[in-house]
Amino acid sequence: MVTATNTLSDKRLRLVEAACAVFAEKGYASTRVAEIAERAGVGKGTVYEYFSSKEELLFAVFETINADISSRMNDALASGETTEEQLHNVLRLGAEVISEQVDLQPVILDFWAASRGKDIEETYRRAVVASYTFFRNLVSNFIREGQNKGEFRTSIDAEALATLVVATVDGLGIQLFFDRSIDPHTITEAFGRLLYESLTTESP
Repeated sequence: MVTATNTLSDKRLRLVEAACAVFAEKGYASTRVAEIAERAGVGKGTVYEYFSSKEELLFAVFETINADISSRMNDALASGETTEEQLHNVLRLGAEVISEQVDLQPVILDFWAASRGKDIEETYRRAVVASYTFFRNLVSNFIREGQNKGEFRTSIDAEALATLVVATVDGLGIQLFFDRSIDPHTITEAFGRLLYESLTTESP
């Protein structure tokens, strides 16, 4: 799901949404710009009024999805009255997001393969690192806040645990793509209970 932001014009957003849909259906490598234009209901030339290349379109999809997730994660953290509720809200959001974006998993792999050895590979690498860093920081800040309140164990390494939480949700998305029988909502609920217990229970 791609959600509009204040910085996106209606036509540009339509192109991003169309690119997201076609990439998910056909894969990045097999998608032609003309197909994205057709899905958006515009001429091929209109695409190039907003984007210089198919690569730039994929970056726009990536950035728009990340902006949407970031906003929703902040809302999830703000919506809980207790740290336990906030933790579960964030993990529930993770389950929602990977369910929504499951068909985009191979698109990222396609793009990574297509960009290998090109200048765009390093640009994309930096964008991915920035995204992971943002989400790790969001989780680690939440853990440290709980520690400062005396609700979480101070012996916990907030950065290390945040890295594992992000890796868990990310890896669950990959598993879901290959095995649609798993239920990410049930799994993240169980993970949330285990995680909260580990944060609050003192070691013997």
